[in-house]
Amino acid sequence: MKKLQRRRLIISLLPMALLLLFVYGYSLVNVGTSAFMGFTGSSAGQFVGLKNFELIKKDIPDTVWITIVWTFGSVIPAMIMGLALAIICHRNFYGKKAVVSMNLIPYAIPLIIVASCWRFVYNPDFGVLNVFLKETGLVEKSITFLGFDKALGSVIVARIWRAMPFAFMNYYSALTTIPSELYEAAAIDGASSSQSFFHITLPNLRSVTTSTLLVLTVWTFMVFDIIFGMTGGGPINATRTLPMRIYQEMFGMKNLGTASAWSLIAIVVLVVITIIYWNLIDKEEA
Repeated sequence: MKKLQRRRLIISLLPMALLLLFVYGYSLVNVGTSAFMGFTGSSAGQFVGLKNFELIKKDIPDTVWITIVWTFGSVIPAMIMGLALAIICHRNFYGKKAVVSMNLIPYAIPLIIVASCWRFVYNPDFGVLNVFLKETGLVEKSITFLGFDKALGSVIVARIWRAMPFAFMNYYSALTTIPSELYEAAAIDGASSSQSFFHITLPNLRSVTTSTLLVLTVWTFMVFDIIFGMTGGGPINATRTLPMRIYQEMFGMKNLGTASAWSLIAIVVLVVITIIYWNLIDKEEA
C-alpha cells in the first residue's frame, strides 16, 4: 500500500519536475554555451573559447569581493537584528501587535520603492538623514552617502532594512515553538537569562537560523533592484555586484557572451557558498 502511494506521488509530481528541469536546465545550458561563443564583430556566432572570460578577468576579483561584502554585510546584521527584535516581541508588553506589524512593513515594500525611499533619505541637499545630522549639530556640511567611499555601506543599510523583517518573522515564529517548561526548569536550576539564551534559545533556533541564512544569502546575492535604483552600480564600480555586471554587459554593452560569462561566475560563487553552508550544517549535526 505504501509503495502504491509513493508511486502515485511520484507520478503526480513528475510533470512539474520535468517542467522545472526544462526551464532551469535549458537556461543553464544556454548560459553555459553562450559564455564560450562570440556575439560581436567577426566572431559573432563562433566558438571563442575563454575569450569572453579574458575580456573580464581583470574585473573579476573586485566584483566578486564587492558582491561578497554586499551579501554578508547585509545578511548577518539583518539576522542579528531580526533575532533581537523577535526576542523583544516574544515578551508581552503594551502595543506588541503594533510593533510586530510595523516590523513587517519593510518586507511588504517592493525593492525598487525601497531604493527610491533610501535615495531620498541619503540626498545631500534635502535628505532626511543629512537634515537631521545638521540640525543636531553632528555635522556642518552635508555628507555624500552615495559617493564612492560610502556608497556600498549605504546600499547595505538599505538592504538590511528590507531583509531584517524576513529574519524577524522566521525567528518570531520559531520562538513560539520552544516549550516554556524549558525556561522554567532552567530558572529553578538557577540559570541566568544569558545562560538560558545560549543553552536553550539558540540551540532550538539552529534549524531556522540555517534555513534563513541560506535563503537570505541567495536572495541578497542576486538582488539587483536596490543597487540599480540607488547607485546604478556606481560611482565608478563601488557598488557593481555580479548582477549589476550581468545587466550592464547585457543591456549596456549588448554582449551576451560576457554577460553569460559573468552569469557562470555568479553561479560558481553561489554553489561554493552553498557547499560551505552545508558542510558547516553537517559538522554541527555530527
